[in-house]
Amino acid sequence: MWTRTADLWLAAGRAARDGRKRLVALLGLLATLPVLLLGSLVSQALGGGGASFLDGLGRPLAYVLTPLRRAWETDQDVALLGYLAWQGLLLTLLWAWFGGLLHRLAAVSLTRAEREPGRAVVAFARRHWRALAGARVALWTGFALPLVAVGLLAMLGRLPGPLGGVLLAVAVAAAGALALLGVVLGSVGGAAGFLTGPAIAVEASDTFDALSRTFTYGSAGLARLAGWRLLFFLGVALGSGWRLLRAALAVSLGLLAVLLGAGEGALDGARAILGAGGVPEDAARLGLTFTDYLLAGVMALVLLGFLLLWLADLVSRVACARCAVYLLLREAVDRVPVRELRAAAQPARALGPEAAGFEEVARLG
Repeated sequence: MWTRTADLWLAAGRAARDGRKRLVALLGLLATLPVLLLGSLVSQALGGGGASFLDGLGRPLAYVLTPLRRAWETDQDVALLGYLAWQGLLLTLLWAWFGGLLHRLAAVSLTRAEREPGRAVVAFARRHWRALAGARVALWTGFALPLVAVGLLAMLGRLPGPLGGVLLAVAVAAAGALALLGVVLGSVGGAAGFLTGPAIAVEASDTFDALSRTFTYGSAGLARLAGWRLLFFLGVALGSGWRLLRAALAVSLGLLAVLLGAGEGALDGARAILGAGGVPEDAARLGLTFTDYLLAGVMALVLLGFLLLWLADLVSRVACARCAVYLLLREAVDRVPVRELRAAAQPARALGPEAAGFEEVARLG
């Protein structure tokens, strides 16, 4: 077992360096911000106005956080939780697609010597992204639904007269059991919920089978699960940390080379623009020109590019580590070999007479 664990630990690191996985992760990261902006736009439109969407293009993070800040300042707890749930649902649907691609690529890399064709991977993700999204929504619902039920019962306690008091007592009596149920489901989901993606990628599972495997493997040995997860997290941290250090060193040396060539104050205006996140308040005093804004835009794009490439590598490593942990747990619990992967179902093709086993017989005249 220790030999297979070490082999998978090293194989997960090698598999994460695959360009296809990094490309899928990069596309998912690039799609995340537009989805968050869309979610904020819909929320603010339903809430009766707010910041302009054009402002969001200039300050996207502030635009995404506007509904949260407004709900927090006005003590609208339900609106705050509703906005978080809404954005979480959108991200779940988005990453059910990209996560399905990533986990399938990782599963094939760790179980097979050959690469699965890109079309087959896309077809697999298209068939199973609903299962992955459904499994994740079910995990969150299992945690939140008992607590919502307690809240609804407690709201009935606001009814006037003795009826309200009786219903409030019922809510208090049910609160303990329902809260315990939510904690149990939430703890299992928090500890083993990451297994739903690998389960679907390896087994071509549906939502029910993915959840069943998650709870089975999670309850079969929590210490073993935590140990393997920590071990592979260490591998992710080492590989990703090295790449982050290398990116930071490249940015620092590149900036130093530019300053040595162009002069000490050549980038002062661009730095002021980046520090202000736009036009500085003292732009007139600084004497900023079009060149300063151009330099600031180029610097921002370079920094964003390095950050996105590092994040794509991190996401790829996390997907490979999750699949490796799932394969080890499946072998330990179900005695299924690590190298066994359930292939995606291939569409039936029409067979010719010879392929079907018939021989042409000359017609008797």
